[in-house]
Amino acid sequence: MLPSTPHSQEEPCPSCGVLLDTRQESFFSLVRCPQCRSEVRIRRSIGAYELLEIAGQGGSGRVFKARLKDPKSATGEGLEIVALKVLESKDPEYQENLPLLRNEATLARLVDHQGVVRVFDLEEDDSGARLVMEFMDGGSLHERIISSDSTNTSLDETAVLKIALEILGVLAAAKSQGIVHRDLKPANILFDAEGRAKLADFGLARSSAVEPVAQSHLLATPDYVAPEVLSGSPGDFRSDLYGLGCCLFHALALVPPYPTDGRRVEELIGLKQQPIPLSRIPASPAMSGLLERMTDPDPEKRFASITEAEIAARDILRLEGNGRGSLTFLFRSVFGFLGKFLTRS
Repeated sequence: MLPSTPHSQEEPCPSCGVLLDTRQESFFSLVRCPQCRSEVRIRRSIGAYELLEIAGQGGSGRVFKARLKDPKSATGEGLEIVALKVLESKDPEYQENLPLLRNEATLARLVDHQGVVRVFDLEEDDSGARLVMEFMDGGSLHERIISSDSTNTSLDETAVLKIALEILGVLAAAKSQGIVHRDLKPANILFDAEGRAKLADFGLARSSAVEPVAQSHLLATPDYVAPEVLSGSPGDFRSDLYGLGCCLFHALALVPPYPTDGRRVEELIGLKQQPIPLSRIPASPAMSGLLERMTDPDPEKRFASITEAEIAARDILRLEGNGRGSLTFLFRSVFGFLGKFLTRS
């Protein structure tokens, strides 16, 4: 008897050849063959790509490391290895998440900065949608925090300041295009092979030039979202400064600023009216002062511009080696406060 010919929803077991029904399975699922009982990785192909491994979970889909099956059809950047953010059409939240994926594809490409994870294409077909992106070899800040937590060693303050400056540069470029990211979190700060930090996932971003994506409920991560956004404001660059400040706090403290699990939005708003507990982090007074300004519950008391935050971070980074960073930041903060007070008077 001739073997059965598999159709698009069947795959042969590599061990025994029996056809496996894959209709109900997600991409890159691990299933057990009913005949030989071996574990089989199925649905490893999407369009022109072969899935290699699961790289993460984005807000609007799983992210895979993938390789072009035909290198001759490489992206315009000549890349054969990419990241694919995949949203399956059978997912019950597909219709809600698809606009986020489209929003990410549009806004990420509007920010002209080397610190943005590059988006090459958005593909849609009957199986769903997939965002083709630059693959980041160095993992995420979230992974670095987990690694540090497992060894009970905080991330180095100098390294955290360098990350802050790299992401602040991206936020400045986004602001110049009228874009607010609105979802700063350690999982969205990725590193390339050389260790440079880049910002990913513009799915929740808003732009003055693009119709905002409708949201039926809070989609941003509660640990890092600014209190004014929780209260219904669209937010601005100061909301992104708040989110980045909370990420930096998490990197130093190895825990998020607030205990947010299981809390309703109303409870989160009340919680975030309190300053973050800076006494819990092993940081210099200058670093603590920087985070205090970035994460003030009142947006008006945060840095008045991204440039001002960059200057403060550079001062600390440049001067902390000789012990003068704390004093410089103190003087800058005092004069900045007096200047605002006299202006308002």
